[in-house]
Formats: sequence, structure tokens, C-alpha cells
Amino acid sequence: MKANARQIFAVFLGLLLAAHLILLGSFQLNSADTWWHLKQGELYVTTRSLPEQDPFAFTTAGREWIKYSWLADILFYLAFRAAGIPGLVFLRLLVLLLIALFLYRLLRACNLHPLGAVLLVFVASLALRFRLFIRPEILSFLLLLATVAVLLRLQAACPQTAYLLLPIQMVWTNIHASFVFGFGLPALVLLANLLPTGRAEPGWGHLRLDRVRIRHLAAATVLLPFSSLLNPQGARLLLFPFRQSRMVRLTAFYEWMEIWKLPGIDPAWWEVIIVLGLVLLAFATIAALLLAWEGRFDSVGWGIVLSMGTYALLRNRCVPYFVLSILPFLALAMARLTGHLSVRAPGRPSPRLERIGVLTCLILLSASLVDQSVLNYRVPLGFSVAPNLFPEGAVVFLERHRLDGRVFNSYEFGGYLIWRRWPANQIIIDGRYDSILFDQALLEAHMKTEESPAALNRITEAYEVEVMVLHVHLDRHKPKIDEYPGWARVYWDSVAEVFVRREGRYADLVGAHEYRLTGPAADTGYLAEYRRDLEIWSRAVAELRRAVADNPQNLMAWLGLAQEYRAAGPAAAGQRLEALARAATLSNGAPILARIQAERAEALFQLGRFDEATTAAHTALRMDGKLLLARLLLASVAERRGNWAEARDQLRTILRYVQPDNLEAGDLRRRLEAAEQNARRESGR
Repeated sequence: MKANARQIFAVFLGLLLAAHLILLGSFQLNSADTWWHLKQGELYVTTRSLPEQDPFAFTTAGREWIKYSWLADILFYLAFRAAGIPGLVFLRLLVLLLIALFLYRLLRACNLHPLGAVLLVFVASLALRFRLFIRPEILSFLLLLATVAVLLRLQAACPQTAYLLLPIQMVWTNIHASFVFGFGLPALVLLANLLPTGRAEPGWGHLRLDRVRIRHLAAATVLLPFSSLLNPQGARLLLFPFRQSRMVRLTAFYEWMEIWKLPGIDPAWWEVIIVLGLVLLAFATIAALLLAWEGRFDSVGWGIVLSMGTYALLRNRCVPYFVLSILPFLALAMARLTGHLSVRAPGRPSPRLERIGVLTCLILLSASLVDQSVLNYRVPLGFSVAPNLFPEGAVVFLERHRLDGRVFNSYEFGGYLIWRRWPANQIIIDGRYDSILFDQALLEAHMKTEESPAALNRITEAYEVEVMVLHVHLDRHKPKIDEYPGWARVYWDSVAEVFVRREGRYADLVGAHEYRLTGPAADTGYLAEYRRDLEIWSRAVAELRRAVADNPQNLMAWLGLAQEYRAAGPAAAGQRLEALARAATLSNGAPILARIQAERAEALFQLGRFDEATTAAHTALRMDGKLLLARLLLASVAERRGNWAEARDQLRTILRYVQPDNLEAGDLRRRLEAAEQNARRESGR
């Protein structure tokens, strides 16, 4: 490849990689833990102290509070105070770009070809994809790379370079509990250098240290625990990661699960398994070839595979740490392998390999850009809060009606309620139970409330709770809470429900605001049962109207209203159209939008707005070509306008999908016969 072409492709690949990273890091805030990190940072900044007791949950009174991320919490809060949520998303993006730049330079320092470095940075970004939350963890990735960089530079730098590990470790200890890797990696390099020489070649020779450097590295490794003591908790913080990992119930949360279990939760996790498998396979294959050709192996690289690699299989949140740690050693192996190939396979294969490398990078990066910018609707891009994840409407309801005091909450909502409602409300539990409570009994009791009204009764009475804010899940709370007479639902939307005790402090709210007939069911078909009694049906519709008044962003309530306005007939077509327009705005590109557009077409048709109905029907079919309602509307408009060929084609398509015994099949066939006759008559003129 000529020099000019090489430079052009290098710039182009760099731009593609930058675009990939920008899209990867520019998604909306979607982590429940971000909120309590922000609140903790706010508490530290506003009080200018690190309080001994956690004030946010009423179950943490008198318990030890391990503030393992206080430095990162302050950074996040200051970024939020300066630039709001966009500032936090931009900070995450900046950290991701720094990780990629740092890793690229580290790989190039390992003598890896630029194309190989770009490819490995891309692989690393995929390993990071599911851990790019606005949490202290993202800062720890940078500190891990800094530790690896110091170790790899030690052979050529002055011996005192080893002591750079100490300030890195001190900062890391105050940012995230993954600081234990800062102990392990230097200790692994030291051990590899103390083992008898022979076939072991630490870092393929790049980590083979002389006696002077070994002594300095040994001294730095011994001092690392002492530098870690420079934190608010002292030795207690050093023990925290080990106490945390002993908690059996951690595996109830997906980030602590074994990696092979995750595709059962979400098939998207196959990506992480594939990336991890490819990295392990590449390292093992190249290491086997080098062992066969040289009779040597990388003791440090294999040490990382056997320790961090094994832990990554058992605790999936370790995958990014393992991948970032092993890639420089994979790069060293690849560079060494390239040297062997140039000797063993003469004939200048480099240009051909370069072209293959360029093509591979182009395909992977282009596919990623298409996936993230066009196909990936699961993780919306933007510098705001992801919709329909957090109980925003429920919190507004709590504020409006001053529902202060203790709250029994779903685990996922704890952080957001802390952020928005403390000190007016204290919660029962949140994502910090493993860092503050160390109380698996409480977690067990909390989990049992999802299955048993009696368990819910016991825990709420024991803690004198008057308000509950529960996550909307089809298989959690909903089937049981309706059977429990002591609580009244006074608010619901597509994300959360609010309940109060019927005879508690907020009993007055029950009479005026209880939802007896409606709720956040995913299928609004239950409303059809109320049509048998006009009075009950009118009360149900009134509840739906109150639900959208409580929260205009309540998608399920708007869909329920649209359904019932349809049942009311053409006279309510205008109200139905308004409800569908609201629902379309709130659907955020979800698959349900196609159905909403088809129903909009029907409402517009009833109002005589045929051009708009046609446009809405075509929009629905572009989203889902199998929507028969949209085709039926197009056929109806065509019949009214005498466009019989169009009506014939649409009706034929509909009948291909309709079962012969369908009640409407006969009417559709009669309409098709009429359309065919009229179309033949027109064509014969």
C-alpha cells in the first residue's frame, strides 16, 4: 500500500473509530445508580464533610457507611451542577474517548501495527458497551490502563517509575472498589520476575526486569496497601470488596451473574460473550504458536487470563477490566507473531495483510455505525434522561400531595427517590444495600413482598410505612396488591404506582384519588368488561382522564382512552384522535407506534380527513407491512374515491391473512368482488 493511500486510510479509519465511540458514549442517562451517586456527591459538597451515617434510608440507621466512591461522587455532582444531565453524558463521552486514546497509545507502544491497534480498541469498546454507565466504574477503567502503562514502561524507564503506582492506587481507592486490581497486577508482574527463568517470559520480555527494578517494584507493591489507607474509612475500605464478594445474594442482580446466564435475560448479551470468547481464543492461539516456535510463554499474560479471565466468567461486570488488562499483552504477542511470520513466510506478505486489515476495520466500524445510528432503538442517543425508566411522574405526585415520610419502594427506584425526594422521604432500600447494609436478610424480606401480601404487610407495619412507590411489572406486585385490602392505589402510569394506607395519615387522599377500576396493565383489553354497565364504564373512563391529568406522559392511560373512545363510536373520533396523537408522541419509536398510526388513520377516516388518513396508513405500513387495519383504511379511502384498482389490491392482500372462518371474511370478499367488477368496468372504458 502506497504511503499516500496509507495516510488517507489511516485518517478515514480514525474518523470512523471516533464516530463509533461518540455514538457509543452519547446515549441517554439510563442507570438507576447514577441518582444516588449524585445525591451522595451533593451531600458531601453541601456539608463539606463525609458524614458517618447514611441518612437516605430508614433501614441504615446506626450502620457502617462505606463511602468507597466519594471522590467520583463529588466529580459527578460538580459536573451536574455546572451543566446538568447533558454535562454528565458529555463527561461519560469524554472518559470513553480518553480510554480509547490511552489504550491506542498503549497498544502502539507494544509495537502493534496501527490497524491492529484500531481493531483492538474497537474490541475493547464492545467489551465496555454494557458498562458505560455514569458511575464511578468508568473512571476506574482509566486508572487500570494507567497501572498497566506504568508496568510496561518500567523496563525502559528509570527504576523509580514503579512508585507512580502509589498515587494511582491512592486515587483509585477513593473512586471505586475495583482498586483491588491495582494490587493484583503489580504483584503478578513481581511474581513472574521472581520465578525461575526458563520458558516463562513476562510480557514477552517487556516485563523482564533487572534486579534494581525488581527491588523498586517490590517496594512499591508492598507500599500499595499503605497508600490505599489514605481514604475516609482506612482499613475498613480495603476489606470492603472482599466482604461484598462474599454476599451470596449479589447474583440476584444481573451485573454480578455468571456471564453465560445473561443471554437468557437479554439476547444482546451474546455480544459480550462473543467478544470475551474471541479475545481468549486469540490470546490462546497466538500464545500456542509462540510456545511452539520459541519454547516460551508469557507468564504475566497467562496469569491475567487465569485470574481476571476466570473472575470475568463468574462475575460479568469484570469483563471490561479483563479485556483492558489483557489487550496490551495480546498486542505484544501479535507483534511478536508478525516478526516470526515475516521470517517464516518471505515474499512481502505485509501489503496484502494491510489491505485485509483495512477492509476488516472498514466493515466492522461501518456496521457498528449503522447499528448504533439506525438500528439500535433500545438505547436511545441523546444528552438527556432516558424516558420510561424512572418514577418521574410518581415523584411529582408525591410532591404535589406532600406524601412525606417513609416509603416502601421497589429496589430499582431507590436511587431516584433519594435524588428527588430526600429529606422529605426516606426509602427502605436502594442499590447500595451491599455497600451500606450488608444485610441479606432485609433483601430477602424485600424480595418476598413481590410474591406475598402477608410479607408486604409484615415489613410495612414493622417499619410504619405509609406510602409505597412500586415498579410496574406484570409479574411483580400487580397480581397481589389488588388482593390486599389495606392499601389504595392513588397514582399510576407506565412506570410506577403509588399506594397509601387506607386508614393511615393520607386516608383523605383515598376517597378523592383512588383508582379502583384502572391500572398499568400492559393490555388495555380489560376495560372492555366495564362496557356492560354504563355507570361503571363512565367511572373507568373518568379514571383514565384523571390519570392523564396526573401525568400527561402516561402512555398506557392515553392508549386506554383511545380504545374506549373507539368503542364510543364516530361521535368520539375527535377525542380518540387526540389520545392517539399523545400516545404516538410518547411511544419513542417503539414497535407499538405502527399500531397507533393505523388507529390514527381510522380516526381520521371517521372525521372525513381522507388525505391525512391515507398518509397515516402508509406510515403505519412502512413500520409494519402486516398491519391489516392500515390496509383496510387504504381500501376504504380508495372505495370512497372510486380508485377501484387500489381497493382491489388492498383487499386481496388482507384476505390472504384473514382466516376463512373469520366473521369479517364474508364482508371482505363481497367488497373485493365489487372492487374487481368496478375495476374491470373502468379498464374496459
